[in-house]
Amino acid sequence: MERYSKTSSSKWQSKYSEEFKRFVCNDFLTGTLTKREIENKYNIGHTRLTYWLKEMGFDYSKPSIVSLPKMKDYTNKLSDKEGQESLYKLKIELQEARLLAEAYRKMIEIAEQEFKIKIVKKSNTK
Repeated sequence: MERYSKTSSSKWQSKYSEEFKRFVCNDFLTGTLTKREIENKYNIGHTRLTYWLKEMGFDYSKPSIVSLPKMKDYTNKLSDKEGQESLYKLKIELQEARLLAEAYRKMIEIAEQEFKIKIVKKSNTK
């Protein structure tokens, strides 16, 4: 994987290859590292990853898959109406989590095909 793309001009600013950009973005989106940790890992600027993600059309604005409700909400007795609303919200969050998991699975599948590497390990290997 080439880190830099070939350019004829001698500018101060580095021009990263598309393959490298996709690899770094994929590492961030499928891994557990923060943006800052990814930027330090690949020695890129502190806003570069954000720019690349926006450039490639990835939505990373949600900080987590599902926002967990506070425990104190469950310690109190909920009225029937509040219980129904809470159940509805949880069903919506579950549906979003499933869609996100499917999107990650598809993204990994595409990355495996494009980069010709195995990302997902088989379950029976040690």
